[in-house]
Amino acid sequence: MLLFLLQISCKQNARESTTIILENGMVNADFFQTIDEPERALLCWYLFAYGNECIASSEKSKCKLLTLLDVENECSEKHTRFLKLWFADDIYMNNKLQRCPNLPVNAAIQNSFQKIILNRVSDTLTITIKVDGLNESQEKSWNMEQTDSYLINDSILKKLN
Repeated sequence: MLLFLLQISCKQNARESTTIILENGMVNADFFQTIDEPERALLCWYLFAYGNECIASSEKSKCKLLTLLDVENECSEKHTRFLKLWFADDIYMNNKLQRCPNLPVNAAIQNSFQKIILNRVSDTLTITIKVDGLNESQEKSWNMEQTDSYLINDSILKKLN
């Protein structure tokens, strides 16, 4: 029995950290020097899912983060393939990546990231995001904050909540 427990604990990543990626318009560029692939995948997915597309001259926080992640085109085959591998078990995400419906940079609907925090405890990643949005044509605005957790399991991220 003791041998079995030792085998399980050897597989787990003992890493624990909480990192503020973005807050108050400030991007934590230092984090990207040590980012792991699961963290990269999770961050890339949320930037894709909730933000408008980027152009070279953009000063948006999302675009700065994508530059630090070395992502030039969120809809490129290389990038979508990377995300599809990490989220292989999520049909919704894979469908959205297949269609790649990025919100255009000049769309009436504009989303902007206000806060992104990543927390890692062993093989669990938790992301907290705060996004503000504006629909100029309908003169509506919103803000949302959500926290989601994922289990890292054999190079696949599985949503826990």
